[in-house]
Amino acid sequence: MADPIEIEAPDDTGSGTVRRFEYQVHISVQPVLEMLAGGMVSHVTCEHIEDIVVARKGDPRCIDDVFWDFQQIKTRDAVEAWTLTDVLASKPLKSLWRTHGTVAGTGLTYQLTAGIEGHLDPADEAVQALSRGQGGDNAACRKRVATHLKVKEDALTDFLPLVRIRPLPRRGDIELRNTRVLADLGPGLTVGMIDALYNELLRRTRDAAQGLPVARWTELLVLDNPPPAVLNKRLSAASIADVRQRLTRPDHVLLEDLSQQLHGRPETALVRKLRAGAASREVIEEAQMFRAHAERHRFKEMALGAWPADQAIETDLDQRLLLLARRTGRSHKGQPQPADGIFDELQRMLDASPDTYDRHPLYAQDGVLLMGRACAISDECKFDWGSDRDAP
Repeated sequence: MADPIEIEAPDDTGSGTVRRFEYQVHISVQPVLEMLAGGMVSHVTCEHIEDIVVARKGDPRCIDDVFWDFQQIKTRDAVEAWTLTDVLASKPLKSLWRTHGTVAGTGLTYQLTAGIEGHLDPADEAVQALSRGQGGDNAACRKRVATHLKVKEDALTDFLPLVRIRPLPRRGDIELRNTRVLADLGPGLTVGMIDALYNELLRRTRDAAQGLPVARWTELLVLDNPPPAVLNKRLSAASIADVRQRLTRPDHVLLEDLSQQLHGRPETALVRKLRAGAASREVIEEAQMFRAHAERHRFKEMALGAWPADQAIETDLDQRLLLLARRTGRSHKGQPQPADGIFDELQRMLDASPDTYDRHPLYAQDGVLLMGRACAISDECKFDWGSDRDAP
């Protein structure tokens, strides 16, 4: 009898749906981490009015009251930059337009955020204006949004200034970024404890997204007496108090640093340099994945106390990788798609003789981890992937 796994499914969209939901859960954890750090976030509500609703106190836009951020999260498999056409096709503005119609006139001070996985096209003036809340000042943006929403441009006067587009880390980076922040908040904890705490935060966020009942979640959303179904979607300081007790926040962790770690730059120097070398989508994704693996390995080794204190050891490895990468890059210049050739040859050489470069070893003499470290060095602008000249 044939195994059903060998039969092509007529509809295989379920796996993608689960991946998108999981990504949204990881994104929802980010403001929860800000709560743990003692920031302005009061509470986070999942799957009520929008995908995520973040309430902040002390925001300069609403110092004496709560500032509400209604967030619609969108993902996609492509690694190309988002243009306004892409944003409109993904339809976050239609959801935010409905939300605006729901909460306008309630007395709330709020923002409407389209969170997108990836980065915005810097050459698309319309999408850049929309991302900064200046969509109403850009004639092309205003006209296209009005056409998209099937309304007159005058109807967008109050809506567009409230809209922001926030680039988000990609799926391969989000968990690493979040756990790194959690580790900074609890520097005395082991890697295993950090992972366990993060998984617990994920579980509670999933439960909130599904509206599963949890005792002690008693803060309000908008109404004076909201129904339990709404309260069950709320992550508050009280609901994560036990997690906070497991963390010891060091004084040197600043909230602005925390925010930068969570959100980071939407497109790294590594990706920009790969694009300059005409890298294929597959190579860009592999480079990001390899770098994430290498960073996670380094982070775990440091947490375990196994990373050498002598900086010269790491410097020696980086210099060897840099020399190899630059020599490989020179041999591929002038080719129509140099980045792919450089990437493949560099990986083959590291797989063939990892001990030549990782002599101590720092990265377990593993070719994949070494390739990830090489990608990190490129992200530091130490070498390129086949453009006109090496970066300084």
